[in-house]
Amino acid sequence: MEYAISAENISKSYRLYAGPRAMLKEMLLNIRGHELFTALHPLSFQIPPGESFGIIGNNGAGKSTLLKLLAGTSIPSTGEFKIDGKVGALLELGVGFHPDHTGRENIYFNGAIMGLKRQEVEDRIDEIIAFSELEQFIDEPVKTYSSGMYLRLGFSVATGFDFPILIIDEALAVGDQKFQMKCTKRIMEFKENGGTILFCSHNLHQVKVLCDRAVWLHEGRSMFLGSARETVEAYQDFLRINNEKSDREMITKAPSDDQLCWIEHLAITDREGNPIRTIQTQGSMLVSIEAYIGPDFSGEPNLGVIISRSDGLVIFSTTSRENGAILEKCDDNRYKGRLLIDNIPLMDGRYNVVAVVVDTYALHVFDISDTKLEFNVECPSPNPGIISLSHRWLH
Repeated sequence: MEYAISAENISKSYRLYAGPRAMLKEMLLNIRGHELFTALHPLSFQIPPGESFGIIGNNGAGKSTLLKLLAGTSIPSTGEFKIDGKVGALLELGVGFHPDHTGRENIYFNGAIMGLKRQEVEDRIDEIIAFSELEQFIDEPVKTYSSGMYLRLGFSVATGFDFPILIIDEALAVGDQKFQMKCTKRIMEFKENGGTILFCSHNLHQVKVLCDRAVWLHEGRSMFLGSARETVEAYQDFLRINNEKSDREMITKAPSDDQLCWIEHLAITDREGNPIRTIQTQGSMLVSIEAYIGPDFSGEPNLGVIISRSDGLVIFSTTSRENGAILEKCDDNRYKGRLLIDNIPLMDGRYNVVAVVVDTYALHVFDISDTKLEFNVECPSPNPGIISLSHRWLH
C-alpha cells in the first residue's frame, strides 16, 4: 500500500552543553562535555492518502519536534521517513518572512523555499492575496503589518498552493472571527477533497472532529495510537488519574489569626462517595465541604460552591442559605455541607470547583478554598458548546 507519510523508528536527540567551554573542550580535547536529551524516542507510523492524523500530549511531549522532522526543518537522529508529495506546513505562521520586504515579495520568497517555480507562484498569487484580505497593504513592508495581518498572510501562503499534504501546528484558525471561519472552511475543504492532514493541537475537541486517527505522545514516547476518539479518551484518562494523584480531594490550610472562618476540606465524588474527576454530560456529582466557623461569626453559617470553566468563566454558583439548606454541625465550630448536582448539562471540557464561606446574605466572602478541584466532562456529541440543551428538530 502506498502511504502519504511513512515513518520508521524516527527519533530526535539534542546535545546539551553546560556552556561554551564544555563545547570547546569536546571539540579540541575530545572530552565529552555534553548530556544527551532525547526529545523524541523512536516512533513508527503510516498515514494513507486522505487521512487526517492528530498528535496530542502535554507541553514538551515531542509534538512540535515530530512535526519539524516531517516538515523538513529538522533532521532525525535515527530512522527514516518518506513523504509522497509536496508539503504545506503551518508550524509558525509567518516564519521566513523578511520584515524589510513587502508582502508580495515574501510570497515569492516563501514559494521558492517550498520548491515552487516562479510561474507556479504567479499562477496563485492573486488568490493568495485575495484570501488574506491584504490587497491594500500587500506592497508595503511586512514590518509595518499588525500581528493579525502577519498571521493572515502566513496562513494564506501556507495553504494557498495545491499541496497534497498539510502539516498544522495549532494554527487551525487565525485573525478575527470572520477570518477564522474562512480558515476553517479552507481546511475542511482540503480534507473533503482528499488532502492528507497532520494536525497537532491542545484542543482535543478539534482533534476529535478533524482527525481520523491520532497518536498521544508523552515525554517523547508514543503512549497510544488509534482512532482519534480512543486516543483522546486515553489521554483524558491519564490527565484524570494524574489530577487525582496530585491534588486528591483534601484541602488544608493554615488560617491567619484574625480569620473568623475557613474551608478545611473539599471533595468531588459520586453519590456513593467515590472520588471522581470525569463525568458524562447529564451525569451527576456530589460536592462535599467542611468548614471551620468561629464563635465570633455573626448569623447563620453559609457555604457556597462556584463552578467555572478552565478559562475562568463562571458557569454556576450557589449557596446553602439560598437553597434553604441546613448545614450539618459536627462540633461547636465545624460544619459540613453537601451539594448534589444532577443532570449536569455541560459539554466537553475542563472545569473547576471552589468552595467559599460567605456571610448570611452572601455579600461578603470570608474564605475561598486554596485549591481548585478540576474535573473533566465528556460528551458523546462532537459539536462545540458549553452546555447541552434539551432540544428537538420539528418537521
